[in-house]
Amino acid sequence: MSSIITDFSQVYPYLDGSKFKDTIVVQYRGDGDVRYRCDVLVDICRGKRVLHVGCCDHLPLIKRKIDNRDWLHGLITECSEYTVGVDIDADAVREASRISGLDNMVAGDVTSGQKIDAISGRKFDIAVFGEVVEHIPNPVSFLSRFRENYGDVVDQIVITVPNAFRGGNIKGILKNVETINSDHRFFFTPYTIAKVAIDAGYAPVEVKMATFMRAGKLKSMLLRQLPLLAEDIIFIGAATPARPH
Repeated sequence: MSSIITDFSQVYPYLDGSKFKDTIVVQYRGDGDVRYRCDVLVDICRGKRVLHVGCCDHLPLIKRKIDNRDWLHGLITECSEYTVGVDIDADAVREASRISGLDNMVAGDVTSGQKIDAISGRKFDIAVFGEVVEHIPNPVSFLSRFRENYGDVVDQIVITVPNAFRGGNIKGILKNVETINSDHRFFFTPYTIAKVAIDAGYAPVEVKMATFMRAGKLKSMLLRQLPLLAEDIIFIGAATPARPH
């Protein structure tokens, strides 16, 4: 899948706050396939050492997703060199472990001052935050604490979040209706999730758009031209390197 933005040199000074403009315009590409988020994440994680943060999903959804083979933690476990999953919900970890039969999940808080041995004792190419950040009251603080705790064992982060521009939101606007997960605190745009990540110490490497469910042919054709209508944003970042020029 083509990225909608790979050259951050024009917007980076605004992302890191060294420049300000009240009406910055960010131009995105509209010439690539927009794929199902789990397929994209599997491709990103294939053969890698993966830390999966928020690995379990909502308790009522776990069995159905496992049965449908779209439970992200299981898919990442299958394709990666190795995966360690961590979730703050101990009940969800127990239930997901029981249903799936996997033993690579632990309960813990990645922002706690008490480091998690299963994480700090290993090395990871990628930390995946799949549909996590929108649930967090303070995303910058959350990602900053994660970087402080585990930045030395994680090379890159991959964050997926709901897209504010998604087509369903636009249809809802026309009906004066909002449809949202009751635990969500944010929608994001490609620019704003990059801004949050930079504030937390992660520079953008690549941004992709993805669908939350598998798309039919007509929707896929539409999203090739208008990727900002897709449901999900996939942000790939690295601990802040030398500033790009």
